[in-house]
Amino acid sequence: MSFPFTTLIALFAYFVSRTTLKSSKQVYIGLSLSLVLILALMIYIEGISLRAAHLSATSFSIVILIVTFFETTLLERHITMVKKGEIGSNTKSVEREYNEIFLLIGSGLLGLILSLISGFMVIGEVNIELIFKIIFTSFALIVYLLTFLGVKYANLKVRYAVRGTILSFAMVLLAYFGNSIILNNYI
Repeated sequence: MSFPFTTLIALFAYFVSRTTLKSSKQVYIGLSLSLVLILALMIYIEGISLRAAHLSATSFSIVILIVTFFETTLLERHITMVKKGEIGSNTKSVEREYNEIFLLIGSGLLGLILSLISGFMVIGEVNIELIFKIIFTSFALIVYLLTFLGVKYANLKVRYAVRGTILSFAMVLLAYFGNSIILNNYI
């Protein structure tokens, strides 16, 4: 079983739990289930090692990034429905959903930091792909930290913060998925 397959299984587990649970904490329960699944599969495949920790952190970060895009899409749909007056009172508030997404973004970037640090320990040598990942991950971290400080101390509204950090996520996804395509075809 490979790294992408493990990530897909974790994503599938998240979406299954997301659709079956009707709790207000369904996002967090689904992500917890995904994390446990990733850790179990990586320990089964790689054993307890630094490589398994690196692959687990990277896989979970990717799951969080994809879930964040999905939840942001649902939030935008929810906002559109509220504006049209088509939504009932039995759903979560928009502000609460924004806060959840902001926490997801922070968790995803924390996972990326762990992935980057463990990647340095596992790989040992610096190549062009690693430099590409470092640059885009650093950009995402800087944008998130500035946004976090803006929300915490400068009264930046969370909805603007979430929309701004989606750009940093696009950079991270480009770094992790697009680096081999760009590097192999254009450099």
